[in-house]
Amino acid sequence: MNKIRFNSPVVLCFALLSAGALAASYLTGGRSDILLFSVYKGSFTDPLFYVRLFTHVLGHAGISHYCNNMILILLVGPLLEEKYGSGRIAGII
Repeated sequence: MNKIRFNSPVVLCFALLSAGALAASYLTGGRSDILLFSVYKGSFTDPLFYVRLFTHVLGHAGISHYCNNMILILLVGPLLEEKYGSGRIAGII
């Protein structure tokens, strides 16, 4: 039996994580965006400040913002990941 193989696991995982962040935003009425996926001036003593350093790339303003970004990322991302490798693409993201 043949296994399903993906040529761009980092790009696909990023797209799925972003979709999860968007779903969480809709389910929480936007509260998760404010707490986890938005960049704003915060205190270094706030533990979520450090989480937001990495998770802000997953947040989107709405479904149209998400769709527009994912169209570009899913068209260009696999080509770049094949050329430069998953490790470099993960580092860039």
